[in-house]
Amino acid sequence: MLPIESYFSRQLKLRHLQLLVTLADLPTVGKVAQALHVTQPAISKMIADLERGVGVPLFERDGRRIKPTPYGACLIHHAREVLRHANRASEALQAMANGMGGRIDVGVLSVAAPILIPEAVLRFKRHSPTATVCLHEGTLDQLLPALRAGHLDLVVGRVAQELTDDSLASEALFDDPTVIVAARTHPLARKRKVAWQDLDGCAWIVPTIGAPMYKRLLSILAAHGVRTPVNVVESVVTTANLALLQSSAVLGLLPHSLATHYAASGILKILPLNLGGVMGPVSVAWNVDGGNTPALALFRRCLGEVAQAMPVAPGEDATS
Repeated sequence: MLPIESYFSRQLKLRHLQLLVTLADLPTVGKVAQALHVTQPAISKMIADLERGVGVPLFERDGRRIKPTPYGACLIHHAREVLRHANRASEALQAMANGMGGRIDVGVLSVAAPILIPEAVLRFKRHSPTATVCLHEGTLDQLLPALRAGHLDLVVGRVAQELTDDSLASEALFDDPTVIVAARTHPLARKRKVAWQDLDGCAWIVPTIGAPMYKRLLSILAAHGVRTPVNVVESVVTTANLALLQSSAVLGLLPHSLATHYAASGILKILPLNLGGVMGPVSVAWNVDGGNTPALALFRRCLGEVAQAMPVAPGEDATS
């Protein structure tokens, strides 16, 4: 075993990692000593012990300040990760000891954000009012790496088709196909019959370029002889999209569940043009090695219960 491996496995402790992070966050050894409730000589000794153990310089002095070397910056980065996982483990154990509580971090795609997630959170909090739910909205290319890295506990959205390895597991919740919507005042909303050719030249709100639904939309439009839209706003911000749809003559894409809600309120009209259901169902994904705390199990159960009560979408194909 190399000296550095021996030091890491036998002598490196969480207090050393806390020291590293505090040294990176505070400007002087004096402030670090105050924060950790130790003396400055004790801080200097711990730094010397660390550097002797790893065999490389971790910090260098700049007047009264101390700053990390490249070796120190590398170790500080990993120290933050270890401490974060240690804190999460402590919270999970405390929650289990208390019967519940703790914290869960949930990544949310826009398809799940408006109705499914709020209802699931409310149901979850009725069972566990002391547990903290932290929601992180984003796109798949942002949320899945965070889930794999352990920064998130769950991701909810159309994720099943993106799970290309065995590190993540998923469970389908319900089918919520994407539909084309417009304001009630839009010219197409007043037509008794709408054909694909009527979309030619229309302004759109579309997902970001590269998003699966964006590619799907362009493919279907091309298949029906409709030119690629040139007057577009790229957005996955649901609240902004709804405001734009209501205030301008644009077409947009919404999950069927949300579109049905706004159509029933007389705000939007669902155009009778079928995009198909190949995007897959709304699902919940989690890290196989991420554990299954009581809070996570309860939240997944709440998601399933809310999903069962969601309005059933009509049967679909991509050719109508």
